[in-house]
Amino acid sequence: MRFLFLPVALLALLVGPVAAQGPAQPSASAHAGAFVVRLGTDTVAVERFSRSGDSYAVEQVRRVPRTSLWHSHVELAPGSGDVRTIFLMNHSLERMDAPLLASTKLTWAGADSATVEARRGRDSARTSHVAARAGMIPSLPQSFLAYELAAMRLRRAGADSATVMLLDPAGDTMPVIVRRIGADSMTFTLPFLTYRAHVDADGRILHLAQPLGTTVERVPAVDIGAVAKAWAALDASGRAMGALSPLDSTTARVGAARVTVRYSRPKARGRPVFGGLVPWDTVWRTGANAATVLETDRDLVVGTTLVPAGRYTLFTIPSKTGTTLVVSKETERNGQPLAGTDYDPAHDLARIPMRTRTLASPVQQLTISIVPQRGDRGTLRVAWERREMTVAVQAK
Repeated sequence: MRFLFLPVALLALLVGPVAAQGPAQPSASAHAGAFVVRLGTDTVAVERFSRSGDSYAVEQVRRVPRTSLWHSHVELAPGSGDVRTIFLMNHSLERMDAPLLASTKLTWAGADSATVEARRGRDSARTSHVAARAGMIPSLPQSFLAYELAAMRLRRAGADSATVMLLDPAGDTMPVIVRRIGADSMTFTLPFLTYRAHVDADGRILHLAQPLGTTVERVPAVDIGAVAKAWAALDASGRAMGALSPLDSTTARVGAARVTVRYSRPKARGRPVFGGLVPWDTVWRTGANAATVLETDRDLVVGTTLVPAGRYTLFTIPSKTGTTLVVSKETERNGQPLAGTDYDPAHDLARIPMRTRTLASPVQQLTISIVPQRGDRGTLRVAWERREMTVAVQAK
């Protein structure tokens, strides 16, 4: 049974009904809120923010890979609301008055530039200059305040859609297309995914979700200190959440061939996987993060297809009735390892049918294995949720 890693009393506080917040607050100076962020059934972060005059204070506790406590100050220009400073601070979990573990401060210099000062511990600041123009919306890592500010801006303008630019403390920018799709619904389209949100009359986010299973829920309040303490205690007891999709590898001998697969291992976390997280009839990276890699030091026959010794990326195309293994010759692009979403069919070596069957017990974390058999034979096995996909492998 999954749990949310929170004390019972605190959990009740976090997930109280949204209606308990009372009526909408149209005054920008009174803007405040709190969010609980989940991946599937696991709570991965909480945040609380409030505005006073032209300043926002934002507090966050993040669970991945270990508990961390963050506090940010955002200063806006009077009247225009343009960013003046974004100051992100990583605090010690033991003492708030202890020296900062790290900090990043962006200061807008006017015109089209800003200065970034990054500091780790007591090290001297590293200073850089970045492009930043008026009208950008302040954004913080793993925070959803920026999307709410974008939604509120669209509401005030009375527009149906707009493209906004988010600016984070490191000076990185990201375009987001905000669209109104109903009286109480909006979408936020990023370069790599789309969030859909239920909003109130002023554009405040009440609930937000995206296809990969991240959900954000507005709650009446959140006790940042209590959450940080509870999660830190779990870390200390050996129950840290760790990486969401840790990198792993499997190596085995198939006859004289040494075969290795390197991949990232997502967990189901209560999400429907095939037909949900992994759409039917669509090329899937067969893992998370970077593309899954296969290496062999001898020629192999996979299914009935010759795969010469070398390095490849593996993709799959799951359907309701079967699975196709895609072996791609492309392992790098522009000198960098291939991203999991960078599939190009022009580089296919082969598409190979796999045997697919339903498992009696679900596999919570994606598992890829190479199962040696007698002689020069083996099996490449991919298992997740209740689906097992296999193909014969033979040393040539």
